[in-house]
Amino acid sequence: MPQLNLILTSMNKAILFVIISLSLASCRLSFTHEITESKTITTHENSDNQSTFSSVALNDNDPEIRKIAVSKLTNQATFSKIALNDEDSEVRKLAVDKLTNQATLSNVALNDNDKEIRKIAVSKVTNQATLSNIALNDTDSEVRKLAVDKLTNQATLSNVALNDNDKEIRKSAVSKLTNQATLSNIALNDKDSEVRKLALERLN
Repeated sequence: MPQLNLILTSMNKAILFVIISLSLASCRLSFTHEITESKTITTHENSDNQSTFSSVALNDNDPEIRKIAVSKLTNQATFSKIALNDEDSEVRKLAVDKLTNQATLSNVALNDNDKEIRKIAVSKVTNQATLSNIALNDTDSEVRKLAVDKLTNQATLSNVALNDNDKEIRKSAVSKLTNQATLSNIALNDKDSEVRKLALERLN
């Protein structure tokens, strides 16, 4: 009998252990399911919010409200539309600040009528052809200088160093030049002594 009681006690403990284990497993599954549901709901809500932000940013007639919407956006396609088309420069500027699309950034850098927005776009452009175009043609010296500072194209740098009417931009170009013939030309002929000095120092 004592042995039978011992066996029964052991069996009861084993059954109790199984019941507790199953209960804990059920709790874990329930908790995991709740977390998954919560994440799904949050993702859906965030997606709905982004759709609202996009609609407001593109369509509201109050620029201050559009600015708030843009500040909450993450959608690059919407940023591109706003950067290219919004009539308010502050709204466009906010969009350009958040843009990563190089094609749109190049378009803005080349064509926006606000020099501050062009400067932001140029600071983010990596395309050397775009930077060359801006360095040679932009009407604003600050925008041209930003482009020159990012240029590696030696032909464009030579052109700028020889022809730009702003001595600070010529100096920036000369500081990146490696072409010895162009440096000699500048050292002999530039009208500004600082530019001539810089060119002379870079000659081998």
